[in-house]
Amino acid sequence: MKIFDLQKITAGYGKHLIFQELDLSISEGDFISIIGPNGAGKSTLIKVLTGEIEPTEGDILFKNAPRNSYKKNELAREISIVHQFTENILPFRVYDFVKMGRFPHQKLWEIETARDTEIILNAVNITGISSLADRLLTELSGGELQLTHIAKALAQNKNIIILDEPVSHLDLKHSIEIMDILYNLNKEGATIITVLHDINIASAYCSRIIGIKKGDIFFDGSPEDVIKYDLIEDLFDIVCITRENPISGRPYIYPVPKHLQK
Repeated sequence: MKIFDLQKITAGYGKHLIFQELDLSISEGDFISIIGPNGAGKSTLIKVLTGEIEPTEGDILFKNAPRNSYKKNELAREISIVHQFTENILPFRVYDFVKMGRFPHQKLWEIETARDTEIILNAVNITGISSLADRLLTELSGGELQLTHIAKALAQNKNIIILDEPVSHLDLKHSIEIMDILYNLNKEGATIITVLHDINIASAYCSRIIGIKKGDIFFDGSPEDVIKYDLIEDLFDIVCITRENPISGRPYIYPVPKHLQK
């Protein structure tokens, strides 16, 4: 089943258009990485998918129905969003912050049910932050904070998760930890859509990679089909080489510094 179907989408910021007549479909069970140079339109595409930016032209279908036919709380029960790392962190207790993921499923002033508690604790366990439950967000490291944001998203919904640069500011250990969580969720049936800057991480984890350049889809395919030196060189305007990972068989790249180019 198609989760999203974007048809001839034109969208941007006022008169500054990023996309013109963009077509894109995303199917249930996809694990998609969106890659491309800065300013290409990656985060804008995320905002279009989530409804933060409404297109000026074209149609967006969500599960075969017009997205604007859904109420906001209906979409919030269907789609979880993890935004880019933010500096504006409020001193919420970790457990209370994760619990906020249940708000779209509750009526105003409704008390947390046993089912809510079960889902919250499951999200905390999946992300491995049980020991942080009583800490304040302001006391967490970058990796711990991002895990907490993902736990909140899982408490909201585990079926469709959209993430904008979830590992860009993290060390290698936390990056792998978060990508492992997303990989396992996808194997259980979740649809994952994420913006990534690390092409090798995208290749190692994702089943589908979409390259965006200047508001156009430059390529769209499996890592084996699109992580090729000529395509990556054209996408990023760099020089690189590609090799095959001897363990996974997936391609990976080495960018070639200018001082080594001859």
